[in-house]
Amino acid sequence: MIGWITAALSALADSISLNNPSGLAAIFFITVSCDIGIPFPFVLDTILFFTTYRVGALSLPVLLIVIMIWGGRMVGTGLVYWVSRWRGPRFVNWLGRRSMFLERNLHAFQDRLNRWPVPIIVAGRLTPGLMQVSSIAAGTTRLPYYQVVLAIVLSSVVYDGTLVLLGTLARLGFKNVEPEDSGWIVLGFVAVMVLIFVAIHLIRRRSRY
Repeated sequence: MIGWITAALSALADSISLNNPSGLAAIFFITVSCDIGIPFPFVLDTILFFTTYRVGALSLPVLLIVIMIWGGRMVGTGLVYWVSRWRGPRFVNWLGRRSMFLERNLHAFQDRLNRWPVPIIVAGRLTPGLMQVSSIAAGTTRLPYYQVVLAIVLSSVVYDGTLVLLGTLARLGFKNVEPEDSGWIVLGFVAVMVLIFVAIHLIRRRSRY
C-alpha cells in the first residue's frame, strides 16, 4: 500500500511539466470543482506538499502547480460569485432548500461583509466548509469583484505557502528517508490535515452554543 502511494505520487510529480498539459489541466479542473463545491479532499494539498518535498519549493513543477491552482480558484470562485450576483435571492433560496448548513451560515456572512469584506472572505476560504458560503455571500451582497480576487490571492498565499513550507521542512528533515518510504510522510501529512480540519469543525460547533 505504502509503495503504491509513493509510486503514484512520484509518477505524478514527474509528469508535472509544460510537456504534459493534460496533467496541468487535471489540477486546474480539480481546483475549479473544489471551489464550486465538489470536494476532492486533500488531493491538491497532497500533490503540492509531496511535489515540494520531492523536488523543492523553487522548482518548475511547484510553480506550475501553484499557477494551475490559483487559476482554478479564480475561475471556480468567479463562477459562484457571478451566478450568486446574477440570480440573487432565487439562487440562495434554491441552495437553501438543499443545504441547511448554507442557509444557517449565509446570513451571518452577509452581515459581516459590510464591515471587513476582504478579511472575512479570507477567513471563510481558510475555514473548512465555508469557502462557497463566502463566495455566495460576496455575490448576493454585490461586493466589488476586485475585493473577491484580493481575498482569493491573500488566502492562497497563506494556505499554499503553508503547504510549501511544510513540504520544504519535510524535505530538509527527512533527507535520509528511502524513496520507497516517502509514502509514510504523505500519510503523516494527510493525518495532520485531517486532525486540523476536525479541530476547526469542533471549535466552530462549540462557538455556536
